Amino acid sequence: MVVAAAIPLLAELGPSVTTLQIARAAGISEPTVFRAFTDKDELLAACLAHVSDPTRVIAELAAVDPELPLRERLVAVIDAVSAQAALTGAVVDAVRLAAPPRARSTDAAGDGERARATAGRDSARARLHAAVVAVLESDAGALRTSVGEVATVVLTIVTALGTGARWSGDDDGLTAGALADLVLNGVAL
Repeated sequence: MVVAAAIPLLAELGPSVTTLQIARAAGISEPTVFRAFTDKDELLAACLAHVSDPTRVIAELAAVDPELPLRERLVAVIDAVSAQAALTGAVVDAVRLAAPPRARSTDAAGDGERARATAGRDSARARLHAAVVAVLESDAGALRTSVGEVATVVLTIVTALGTGARWSGDDDGLTAGALADLVLNGVAL
């Protein structure tokens, strides 16, 4: 409940969001926040863990109608993944700006923590990749390359663009439909 209330505020206000604002958004008192979390940093870490978990976007992808034409399914994939990437990027930026820099640990515990984090990221990426493959695989015969390669290309482009990057310097971002057309015209038979 607290994390769910904090995430949109972090995305909107960045690191300047206060625990009082979060408490009000959650409909609780500020001291209640500190019963659940020892400090703001712990709350921010919980928010980061929540948005980094691909379970919600995977469920959204699983709900894509397999009877839709390939382009429409691809647009649904792009929309879902780009929304997740934008939210994750906003929260990562807020957490990074709010947290004091940590000295890099070289001890075994630090190495173990990094290894667990890397394994967690790799697992999340693999699960998301598999979900995209599942949405597209019924059209494998219509693609010039493997569905796995198409999923990799789409995820690579969408996660880069989904963070809100504007490569051209103007406000005309690449739409989901335009990106789907670009991908399909490059890989469809």
